[in-house]
Amino acid sequence: MSGANEGQQLQRIDAAFRAGDLVALRAALGPGRVPHGPVSPGIGTCLEHAIYHSPLPFIRTLLELGADPCHDDPAGFPPLLAALSCGRQRPGSAGEADVLAVLELLLSSGADPDQRGINDYTALHMAVAERHLQAVELLLDAGADPRLRTRIDECETPLELALAGGMSEIVELLRAREPRS
Repeated sequence: MSGANEGQQLQRIDAAFRAGDLVALRAALGPGRVPHGPVSPGIGTCLEHAIYHSPLPFIRTLLELGADPCHDDPAGFPPLLAALSCGRQRPGSAGEADVLAVLELLLSSGADPDQRGINDYTALHMAVAERHLQAVELLLDAGADPRLRTRIDECETPLELALAGGMSEIVELLRAREPRS
């Protein structure tokens, strides 16, 4: 495929994701790639791309079609971590407003709250790193284990990460929810 044709195809794919248009996405990707296949090299799965760029109902549709909410992402952003990573405002991005709704949807679809990703973070580590108190609470309610340590770098728990970052509200919540032995 020529560079111009490839660019046009990527534009059609992106437009389908942003519009939440399943018919257009299937036409742009070709047979058998929705919901399980990669979008294109370097972009990830349909679900991952939808988490970053699609409306919530389209993410739900992909999950209903069988997209894996526990997919291991080679770049380190399985679905829960991907959702958490796009909540904060950054240069060029306003940040997604529906992070909690996406998290709830993924968790209700079977996402593992203790699945690891980038920096060996669990979703709970990522929610702390993103300073997202409501996400921390949601993940704890879903059974995330606050005692898990990363196995690289500082080998810290979410509580230790919150303490190091001076996140007093998150520290309070994590301490209140620590399992008692």
